Amino acid sequence: MTDKIKRKLTTILATDCVGFSRHMETDEEGTLHNLKACREIIDPVIAEYGGRIFHTAGDSVIAEFPSSVECVNSAIEFQTLLAERNKVITTGPVLRWRVGIHLDDVIIEKENIFGSGVNIAARLESQCEPGQILVSRV
Repeated sequence: MTDKIKRKLTTILATDCVGFSRHMETDEEGTLHNLKACREIIDPVIAEYGGRIFHTAGDSVIAEFPSSVECVNSAIEFQTLLAERNKVITTGPVLRWRVGIHLDDVIIEKENIFGSGVNIAARLESQCEPGQILVSRV
């Protein structure tokens, strides 16, 4: 007997630091310091707008939101705050972020999410200009 697959409609946000590997090659400590500072901005904003981070890997964050509007508002707010931070940092490299957002039906397994919706959000993020947000037409 197999377990029933649990699905839900959700909005996926994928964000990633532009040029992170290159920054790490030139200034590991400064890059890590600035990455942590950026995450101190991104993570609480995602939570404030009702999002849940379900995956991170190095410089990337993938989150889900029950509301597409709140997801976009979250991305706008943290991109704005990151841009403001970048104007005043004095040590380490300036870190810029890209964001991809996509609404889709996904599979839920424990605390993780699977499905093409996650892949589409990540692909949108990778096509996005630094400091910008790319939202699918869905």
